[in-house]
Amino acid sequence: MKVRLDIPDKIYRALAKRARKDGIDINELIIRSVERMLMTKLAARRKAPVIDSDRPGSLYLDNAKIFEIIDFP
Repeated sequence: MKVRLDIPDKIYRALAKRARKDGIDINELIIRSVERMLMTKLAARRKAPVIDSDRPGSLYLDNAKIFEIIDFP
């Protein structure tokens, strides 16, 4: 899919410099960067919350306790 972007000159120059350094074109650099950003956000959403316990290995939770510990949106 073709998309038109208005990129400020300063950012475009930085993109061009980085693309030359990496040996790729600007289009490829933008695609890789967007993919990396999306994958990072996906991975962050998939992480299970960490719950501290005074006795590791023996944490007993019911739904009420889970909602008390974890801040759900």
